[in-house]
Amino acid sequence: MENEKDMIAARDIEDPKEEFDHPEEYFYSLKRVGTKLGLDKIEDFLHDLGDPQEDLESVLVGGTNAKGSVCTALTEILKEGGYKTGLYLSPHLLRFEERIQIDGENIKEKELWRLIERLHPKVKKIEEENPEKRPSFFEVLTSAAFLHFSEQKVDFAVLEVGMGGRLDATNVAPHDFSVITYIGYDHAEYLGDSKKEIAREKAGIINDHNYFVTGEKDEYIRDHFKKVCENKKAEFNYAFERDHAILSDPLRLKTEPYGEIEVQGIVPWLAENVLLSLEIAEGIQKRGFDLDKRAIKRGIEKTVFHGKMETIKKEPWVMIDSAHNKTGFQALRTGLEKLDHDRLLAVVGILEDKDYESMIDILGPITDVAYTAEPVSERRLESKILAEGFQRHCPARSFGHGIEALRRAECEWKDGDIIVITGSLYLLGDILKKIKEEENGS
Repeated sequence: MENEKDMIAARDIEDPKEEFDHPEEYFYSLKRVGTKLGLDKIEDFLHDLGDPQEDLESVLVGGTNAKGSVCTALTEILKEGGYKTGLYLSPHLLRFEERIQIDGENIKEKELWRLIERLHPKVKKIEEENPEKRPSFFEVLTSAAFLHFSEQKVDFAVLEVGMGGRLDATNVAPHDFSVITYIGYDHAEYLGDSKKEIAREKAGIINDHNYFVTGEKDEYIRDHFKKVCENKKAEFNYAFERDHAILSDPLRLKTEPYGEIEVQGIVPWLAENVLLSLEIAEGIQKRGFDLDKRAIKRGIEKTVFHGKMETIKKEPWVMIDSAHNKTGFQALRTGLEKLDHDRLLAVVGILEDKDYESMIDILGPITDVAYTAEPVSERRLESKILAEGFQRHCPARSFGHGIEALRRAECEWKDGDIIVITGSLYLLGDILKKIKEEENGS
């Protein structure tokens, strides 16, 4: 059920601060428009704002998974190189302000309100005069990020592509650098049912003369990217073509001319993601920007990958992982199978528009007990349905809220077990907020 505040039309709002308690409530109220892929609305909206995206040296990072890791590591590299760097991520884990950052610092709430003061009158005018042209939640938020980065005169803007690529709001930013991490099955209702169709949409971020990097291991899909690059006279780079090795205990990436680079994590695929960041950083260097190998190495070693098989508690051993689709669950399973543990206790919540049956069939066979819960989202999958799916593989218990599921798992945890919380960032974020509230006594 939509919140009463979410039903307020932009044209009816005089002062957003009087209607909403936090900037994120204002942005979420714009979700009424729904998702309609296309660039005309945001192009017109940005033009009315003075085209702030034109002021930015942007790097677009698309793909089905690993976008956030690549963006975060690249931002640290550029920061170490002395560049003021904006980062635009979607979605957030704990706080809405995480979505817009400069040099690793979240945008302040008061700054978001100031941006809303700039944006709202224009949104309101469009809704009054031509409501079909009103930009969506993601388009207005993306415009806010462009405006903030332009006003703060960032040297680089690292932009995580929200969905697809060709018609994603971020793709209106001129960019000489683009990355497509890996192609998997997600958002099929918008992007197509086959990997080739999905790849075609994501390849829309490859601009003329781009420096392009991918980690896609499917040669057929990789060849498609090569052809797009040839047609656009862009420089194609496959990250795993270079001589490299991934070492464990601790996790390191070994490649020349850097020697061994420490990676903050425990699973090999994090080092693979780092390699993509390194490749695009070298592309930035080759295009004339001052970025030496020490900055690249230091930036990678300082990067913290929140929500990527991250241990948040040691006793009981609790990990969180942001896997939210089939490809992510495959990576999570690979990582978990490399860990020395007794039982796996999985706290899982999934959105109903995901391929949850396939996700269950990936994680279920290695799970000893599943504790299902419902993410805080109108698109949540019913916990009972998820539990019934897991029962094909293991005992499963259904809970309404994620924190309830976690507390039961902790009660049943024994030394040597792992509790992993996964399935949706909406689940992870809500559980982490509840844990903080409990710690603060609120």
